[in-house]
Amino acid sequence: MNSSSDTLDRNADRIVSEIGIPPCPAILTRLLRETRADEPDFRRIGQLVGGDVALASAMLKVANSSFYGLHVKASSVHQALALLGLRTVTQLVTGLLLRQAFSGLIGPGMERYWKTSMATSLISALLSRETGQGDSGVVCTYSLFRDCGMPVMWRKFPIYEDIFDGSALTPDEPVLEIENERYATNHACVGAHLARNWHLPESMCYAILRHHDVVYSSEARSDGELGAGPLTLIAIGLAAEQLYCSATGQGCHEWTLAGEWALSEMGLTQSRFEILTLRVAASIQHL
Repeated sequence: MNSSSDTLDRNADRIVSEIGIPPCPAILTRLLRETRADEPDFRRIGQLVGGDVALASAMLKVANSSFYGLHVKASSVHQALALLGLRTVTQLVTGLLLRQAFSGLIGPGMERYWKTSMATSLISALLSRETGQGDSGVVCTYSLFRDCGMPVMWRKFPIYEDIFDGSALTPDEPVLEIENERYATNHACVGAHLARNWHLPESMCYAILRHHDVVYSSEARSDGELGAGPLTLIAIGLAAEQLYCSATGQGCHEWTLAGEWALSEMGLTQSRFEILTLRVAASIQHL
């Protein structure tokens, strides 16, 4: 890591210590302990998640969305575990707990952020299943956490709102450059810190840290330190963002820069991607 990266990382550490990254929720700590046991106790896991009525209700709403394509709708946490599997339910719960951690930040900007994050995460899971690349639960969680440093920085810096709502962004100046100039760190660094604090896999944390670098630099895409896992996550996350933007009539500048690479990374043809675009556009209205 060069001196510039070291400085950004130290500044991210400082921001984290000053503002306080939302701590890993106790329920997630217990859930991860259960899921990582040699023989996970599904009954206990169901009781743990089901004990939080709001969390269980939100999880079932997402699990029963058209993106998972369940032929039988889950009516309980136990049934969702049986239909979707332990890993998928755990990833869903992790993402929903992230939203709870920022419940104090309210307003139209936050509502748009969570709607976009949730939709993109579900589209990412769809892309994973369609292409056979990555684990659908992992890519779903990655997409939820990919930009989680942004609400952290908004909570720390009120003037960050113009970055958060996009009004300060232009195609000619990448968001990380604006953040680094203003705050001597950026949301990718801060988000990677939060992900590590929540015990997410290191490959996912690294993908969060580098997801803009890969878009803007072909050299970053060939960086041997990144490895196939993080690159796959970044490619799927970018493609999911493009599908969401297309379905909602928005533009995705980063897709014009690295879309061709992302399709190649996923082994996806342009014609097949266009078919997925139509599927997502038909499903997005039901979220």
